[in-house]
Amino acid sequence: MKKKNLIKTLFLIGMLLGGTISPVVASSSPDNWWPVQKRPGYILKCTLSQPGDIREMNVAQSLCGLAAQAVNEGIGNEGLWVENRTPDYQLYYKAWLKRLKVKEQGALNTWEVVKRFQKQGYIKGYILYDYNRKDNSINLATAQAGILKGILVDITLEEQAKASGLKKLYDASKENLTQSWFDEHKSRMNNNFIVLTNPSIANNRDYAIAHKGMVYYGVDELLDTILEWVRPLSPVIGWNSGPEFQHIAPCSYWGLINTASDWCMNLPMLSITGNEKIKKIKTVNPARINWESDAIYHSFVMSDGDNMQWTLGSFINNPDFWSNEHNGKIPMSFTTCMVNLSMAAPDVLNVLMNSQPRNVSLAEYGGGYYYPDLFASKRADREGLLRSFARIVNVHMQKMGIKAFGFICHKIDSKEALDAYRVFAEELEGIAGMLAVQYSPYNGGYGKVFWVKDRKGNDIPVISARGQIWANQEKEKSGTPSQIAAVINEDATSKIPEGEIAWTIVHAWSRFEKESKDSIVSAPQNSRSPRGVTPVYWCKQLLDKKVQVVPVDELLWRLRIKHVNRDSAINSN
Repeated sequence: MKKKNLIKTLFLIGMLLGGTISPVVASSSPDNWWPVQKRPGYILKCTLSQPGDIREMNVAQSLCGLAAQAVNEGIGNEGLWVENRTPDYQLYYKAWLKRLKVKEQGALNTWEVVKRFQKQGYIKGYILYDYNRKDNSINLATAQAGILKGILVDITLEEQAKASGLKKLYDASKENLTQSWFDEHKSRMNNNFIVLTNPSIANNRDYAIAHKGMVYYGVDELLDTILEWVRPLSPVIGWNSGPEFQHIAPCSYWGLINTASDWCMNLPMLSITGNEKIKKIKTVNPARINWESDAIYHSFVMSDGDNMQWTLGSFINNPDFWSNEHNGKIPMSFTTCMVNLSMAAPDVLNVLMNSQPRNVSLAEYGGGYYYPDLFASKRADREGLLRSFARIVNVHMQKMGIKAFGFICHKIDSKEALDAYRVFAEELEGIAGMLAVQYSPYNGGYGKVFWVKDRKGNDIPVISARGQIWANQEKEKSGTPSQIAAVINEDATSKIPEGEIAWTIVHAWSRFEKESKDSIVSAPQNSRSPRGVTPVYWCKQLLDKKVQVVPVDELLWRLRIKHVNRDSAINSN
């Protein structure tokens, strides 16, 4: 490298890194938007006679929730872990024990735990429901269970509950959740979160009961009333019904953070913080980037990283994703929910960070799932709430050393979206840049870059996805790995500005089959064909030699260097 160019490059790197060493922006808000769970001294395991029986699982979930509630209220000192045979959860349990130094008390089956907790005063009786109704009556029962300290008992199990010496505290089997019930009972519930859960599943009822939260399912007028009641910047735990936008938008309007956590297990215990060893992730050092290369740069970024239940249950040890054989061979980038994990599941975060594959980069996906251009639009101070949220996100990103940030927008180029980009640029310190995804299509911006300034006056890029690897997709710059390779190669040949530094979002759930070296076709989603990283590896093999695949944080640094050069900032100094 010529001496003159070296001096210019070092000047640029120094300028780009200038925002990374300032102190964390002070925030008047607490840096944890999840309810705080106290640590028990002992942990008991609940084993299930029929793990697939939702009725028994609801009993176990309510036992877990009541134990956590008792610990929070100083009534008891014994938590409960509901047995889960998923390998990932077994890893988390061991890490949890080691971190918190909780003593194990062995294992009991569901009804043995009922008897034990009766004696300890955790349980006052039972709440009756009818599982076959599959409506909000079970969610009414769950809310009442937290208030009245009762276990959830289906009508088919009532005789067993009576035989155990329990009395009926409330009968929800012939009732449903109404506006009048909510108005009457909301003062007794915790509005620092909400659980949205399908009546057909048991997951997260433990968390609702532990913290005396509201539970609901459906998108209607009552949901809107409940969301208004929930404190802004609170987590939405679970997942709601119907099309995705239909139920994410209302949460966004009221300034709430969806966590896509409908299949999570044991959140009351996993969410206990304390004794964490903060570790920084591996990121690209811009000082070590070869700035003299004239390649076409491209990144591949996995979608759905804001999905907590996926991260906890089927990501880390999944050969399609984090454990894929091709990680390391290609600079794969993943969106993640590390900010929420740092508050709701620090042991999961620890396992994730300690197993980060070589040459793999991470981008925080929003701090949760919401549309920033719709965020808090029904509240009095939209920008103030968005800024407060960004400051909390910043605290956690600083601790973990995350340099790339992204989110899903409703309309990627709207005034409201641009305002949100500006707020995040001003509050997130030391980031390389931001990624913007549109819902939908995910690549709605087709590689367009929006520039906003941080607090030091540095230009921060917000770059939209150029293409999307997505099975059976007819939309522009979308399709199979071979089709996307052709799009990227065309950009390289034609020297299209938007394609010189660009990224493709990879639909995590799309499966593909390789017919030949040059032909990759969509496969049925219910097949066992490859998805995740392997299709990206196939795509990379078809790229022109001019195209260099890089981690997404490097892509963002390169975009900033190019932008400064374009504006002749170097020559003016």
